[in-house]
Amino acid sequence: MACTSKLTTDLLNDCATVPKTGLAASSKAVLINQEDIDLTSSTSTGAQITDLVLNSGTTGYKLEYVKQLASTNSEYAPSTDAVSGFKHNFLGRLLVATNDNAERSQELANGRYVVVVATPYGGEDKYKVYGWENGLEASEMIYNVDENSGAITFTLTTPENAVEPYLYMTFYETDDATSKTAFDSLFASV
Repeated sequence: MACTSKLTTDLLNDCATVPKTGLAASSKAVLINQEDIDLTSSTSTGAQITDLVLNSGTTGYKLEYVKQLASTNSEYAPSTDAVSGFKHNFLGRLLVATNDNAERSQELANGRYVVVVATPYGGEDKYKVYGWENGLEASEMIYNVDENSGAITFTLTTPENAVEPYLYMTFYETDDATSKTAFDSLFASV
C-alpha cells in the first residue's frame, strides 16, 4: 500500500446522501474466520473489496440481532514509533444464554474474524467490512443475568499492536444484486 501523506480530492458535502446512523434493518452480520478468506483470489482497490472469495468448502457465519443491538466503530490510532492506522470494533450479542451460545462464546473468544455488516446506505457504500488485513479478536465478553436482558455481549477488536489501513472497507461486487447475493449466502464457497 502506498502511503498517502496529503489529500487527493475535495471533501464535499453530498446533499443527496443524508447521514444515517446504525446498521441496516437486515439485522445480521456475517462473521468470517480470517483464515478462510482466499486473499490471492479476493480483489480490492483502495478501500473497496470487489470480490471476497473464501477457500473451498468454507462459509461465513450469520449473527442475527434485533433493533440496534449490534454496532461498529473505528478510530484513528496515531503512533510515533510504529505504523499509524485505524482500530476497528464490532459490538454484538448472543441474545439467549443457551448451551449452544456458551459453545459459540468459546469459539468467538479464541478465533480471528473479518466482519461484514449491511448499513442503511445503498450501492457501493452499503456493506462495510472490518478487520480485512489483521482480523478482529475478542477483547470483551460479558454475561450478566441482570444486564442486557441476560444476553451475552461481546466486542471484536483489531489485535493489539496492529492497525487497519482504512476507517472501514466496503464490499461491492459488480452491482447491488450481486453484492446482496454474496452477503445473503454468507460468502460461501463450494
